[in-house]
Amino acid sequence: MPFPKPNLIGQSQAMQKILELANKVSDVDFNVLITGESGVGKELVARSLHYYSSRSHRPFVKVNSANLPSELVESELFGHEKGAFTGADKRKTGKFEHAADGSIFLDEIGELPLQLQAKLLQVLQDRCYHRVGGQKEVKVQARVIAATNQNLDKEIQEGNFRDDLYYRLSTISIHIPPLRQRKEDIPDLVVFFLKKISDKNKKPMISIPQSLMDIFYEYHWPGNVRELENYLNRLSILENFRELEEEITASSHKNKHGADKKHDNPAKTSKKSTPEPEELDSFPSLKEVRDKAVRKVELEVIEKVLLHVNWNRKEAAKILKISYRALLYKIKELDLSPPGRG
Repeated sequence: MPFPKPNLIGQSQAMQKILELANKVSDVDFNVLITGESGVGKELVARSLHYYSSRSHRPFVKVNSANLPSELVESELFGHEKGAFTGADKRKTGKFEHAADGSIFLDEIGELPLQLQAKLLQVLQDRCYHRVGGQKEVKVQARVIAATNQNLDKEIQEGNFRDDLYYRLSTISIHIPPLRQRKEDIPDLVVFFLKKISDKNKKPMISIPQSLMDIFYEYHWPGNVRELENYLNRLSILENFRELEEEITASSHKNKHGADKKHDNPAKTSKKSTPEPEELDSFPSLKEVRDKAVRKVELEVIEKVLLHVNWNRKEAAKILKISYRALLYKIKELDLSPPGRG
């Protein structure tokens, strides 16, 4: 079955540059790193690179690093031999083998655990690996395309992502701007999605009123192109144009003025036992909670290791299994200093 042609839609200068760059590098066997917010179309660009390359008749294998349990990531990527661990009752081929001489798309690469980052770096350098529990060398033939919605520069500074892996992955870098920065693409996207939805559902293509298009132009699109497609899917079925106009307008108003509302009367807010719906927005996300907990533990561990090695930073970096530069960033970020100098 032929690989379906991806459609990169947009007449903006930003999208035209992406199309031009994708066309230039599609048939070059360099690693590619695609960055951008969630919903901007990173996978679509990855599929375009594969489609326009000489590998288009070969497999395109997607791996979402965020969805893989940390204890199974290595097995999923590189496979395992029978008996490699409890439950490994037969040999399993990994995603790299499935990709063969096609393309492997490592989505959400910023979520890959540090210990697996080291293994991936070695694989990219040596172009070979061993299955978990195996001795036979397996050659890497697939082209590697990675994507992330995270700021990897910041993740490197915080010691969460290896700088050497970043440089290895980003031989070619493609950044996709958010939809709010290329609103001139909205009309083309609307037409494309409405036709796609019409063809899929075998229903007449709906027409978007100008009042709603004007609101589309004003909206900040936190969910980017994916959010636009979801709205159009809903409109095509329910045709609730006025309701959607009100919903988007309210969301835009909340985005502009929500911060002020949260601080209107803090004393009154503190007395409430049950938060109002709008107050729920002020709760930290699970990621924020996790990050705070991680920072606390990191502070304790790094401080103990530094004291143990009498503040020999190179020795501490080896013990902590992070780069020397990452440790220096951590020390600065956590405001650590040798005893007697704080």
